[in-house]
Amino acid sequence: MVKYNLFLLFAWVLILPAALIRLCTGKDTTNSLKARFSIFQNQRPKNKTIWCHAASVGEFNTLEILIPEMKEKFSNYDILITVSNIIAYKHAKSWIDNQLYVAVAPLDFKTVLKRFIKTWAPVALITMENELFPNRIMLAKKYNCKVIWVNARLSKKSMKFWQKNSTLTNHLIKNIDHVFAQDNIAFGRFDTLGFNRQNLTETENLKKFRSFPIVPIDDVKRVNDIFPYNETICAASTHLGEDEILIAAFSEALITEPQLKMIIVPRHPNRMSEITKLIEKQDLKYSVRSINNLPTKNDQIFIADTMGELTLWYSVSATTFVAGSLLPIGGHTPFEPAAYGSAIIHGQHFSNFQKIYNELDQKKGAFIASSATEISSTWAQLRNDKKRLKTLELAQDILFKTDCKNQIINTIIQKITNQITQ
Repeated sequence: MVKYNLFLLFAWVLILPAALIRLCTGKDTTNSLKARFSIFQNQRPKNKTIWCHAASVGEFNTLEILIPEMKEKFSNYDILITVSNIIAYKHAKSWIDNQLYVAVAPLDFKTVLKRFIKTWAPVALITMENELFPNRIMLAKKYNCKVIWVNARLSKKSMKFWQKNSTLTNHLIKNIDHVFAQDNIAFGRFDTLGFNRQNLTETENLKKFRSFPIVPIDDVKRVNDIFPYNETICAASTHLGEDEILIAAFSEALITEPQLKMIIVPRHPNRMSEITKLIEKQDLKYSVRSINNLPTKNDQIFIADTMGELTLWYSVSATTFVAGSLLPIGGHTPFEPAAYGSAIIHGQHFSNFQKIYNELDQKKGAFIASSATEISSTWAQLRNDKKRLKTLELAQDILFKTDCKNQIINTIIQKITNQITQ
């Protein structure tokens, strides 16, 4: 903890320039910056408060599964949801009512957190998936707030970090009251780190219980009139270093089928200019969502550099390459592309969803491809409608068919209740 807090001490020096950059780039507003420093106006809980934290839209989508049951079970409590970015904040605002509040999460500085905790006085902190902040957890416990980690996971990379920083790890272990591991691999990693098995519960990944929003059919038709469904691949949530491989794979595919199309959705939209340079090197025609709105018939690649539209790009693409998997990043979710009818290809790095990708690959519900040539040839196989539909059927069966949803959610809610009432 000493090293961590020394790092935060030096980080104070960067706060002002970082805040100005975030304001200028639209990553923050004046109000969201105030919230990061726990400067609230006219927001005070009427009752005891349960604090739920979901870093981004993906984690909030998982939290949504629990919200109705929590509101019913804890009807005499206020529920505060914090998120880490304004995109997730806009997404979460639809839940605001007389019982439920939404705010941007506080920074992990002790002075900021003390002000936050004194304002809201939470009796429990429920944090989703992989968002852990040492000071947040320590101060929550200091103020008699139970800490519960739901749908918890650890990538191989995170596991190595926590093993190398044993003092920090032991600090977290003693201050987290219960962990709901999202699968047996996550359970094993928490067990190896030293969590008491009495404080560990293995569940399924809660993402499979999510109700996915419907994408307007007119929006789908508008894109597919220009980029035909069966001829389009979506490169979803790409990171620096991956676009070059995927564009090369696309160029290979064009040699035999020049009518093919690609939609690139960068994980961070501000990378648009570097992606356009890679496309121009290959002498390919392209349009950009934030500039052109829709592609033209002559375009070969469409860069979807806007936030919150991935469901549309899955819906208009017969195949999706799930990125974050060509480099040791850990991969991104297979649930959404499968839910929207897109067959899945992914790279060799998928430790964030290791169990589910292992099963998908083993049962041919997804295909692993690590090089441009492998991606191009695998995509060619999935342009066969019969094979693609069989792959998709297998994926949906693996990802979504379950008879234990109510049992798992009830178990989580009951254990949260037990922690709060102890």
